[in-house]
Amino acid sequence: MYPDINYIVNYSSEQFAYISSMFDNFGDYLALYDQDGQILYLNSHLLITLDYSREELESGNISDLFSSEDDESIKDLFEYLSFTDRKIISGLFKRKNGSTIPVKTKCTKIIYHGKSAILSVSDDISIHVNKERMEIENLQTLREKLGGVIQTIANAVVARDSYTAGHHQRVSDLARKIATRMELHPHMIEGVRIAASIHDIGKIGIPSDILNKSFSLLELEYELIKHHTNVGFQILSTIDFPWPVAAIVYQHHEYIDGSGYPLGLEGYMMLTESKIVCVADVVEAMSTHRPYRPALGVPAAIEEINRYRGIRFDPVAVDACTDLYNNGEINFNQFNTKQNWETRYF
Repeated sequence: MYPDINYIVNYSSEQFAYISSMFDNFGDYLALYDQDGQILYLNSHLLITLDYSREELESGNISDLFSSEDDESIKDLFEYLSFTDRKIISGLFKRKNGSTIPVKTKCTKIIYHGKSAILSVSDDISIHVNKERMEIENLQTLREKLGGVIQTIANAVVARDSYTAGHHQRVSDLARKIATRMELHPHMIEGVRIAASIHDIGKIGIPSDILNKSFSLLELEYELIKHHTNVGFQILSTIDFPWPVAAIVYQHHEYIDGSGYPLGLEGYMMLTESKIVCVADVVEAMSTHRPYRPALGVPAAIEEINRYRGIRFDPVAVDACTDLYNNGEINFNQFNTKQNWETRYF
């Protein structure tokens, strides 16, 4: 272990030479500079990495080699370190050829030859930066490839059930907005959007005359329609999504009190994404036209989810959806609102 620089206070040249040699062996970048930024010392590892000789930088300034992300001046850094023992900053070291190295740097104020100086120890984080960049690029590539597959699936559903034309897109858009309002991680929000855009894929296994029936369903017909969540899960579980899409689709008709289908899951058993898609699906289904009733309108749908807030529907998702409505961010166009019609959520 190299010494903790928190405890470095006053060093002689011999003591500092000993410490710097230890840092050379551990491969960290060590720099020492005064309150004007004049370089007092750079360890061998940093010099070799930046492709400079010690002589080239004898009278150089640290600002020529290093820039922090927050553009903090040396003076500001000295002042900050007068009140605390260390500061961690992110920044870039600049090589002689103009290329840069992303680093995370720990800065400590010490006394060197009787004068205040900053001792900084930096870790090369380029591996982590490159990894994040690759993950972003891979996710973008995957999203582009999945886009065509998802659109094909959505089109197949619409072809079987003309009355749900646009339903997937509207539910997907609303679910994404709800997830965003809930401040979920962007990766999670993307999973919600994808799952919602194909949540009724299982309906391709339901006879179209049942889906488009304009009057009350027989009990057997209703049970058959409820089976679409199982069919959807079977189809989607064969695709290697980077999100739990199959599980979200499987659970999107579950209620947090355990009264939903197909498994009667309670809230703690459900995915957050499923709770969001459930709310978005109900709001869209009630707000738009169905074969068995005219549109009830968005206000009626918002009233419905709030009536069952904390009973059927997740309260956080309901509150987020209600906020969207109050701010005018839900627009399925204005439909006729008519009460006393049968309420179905599928």
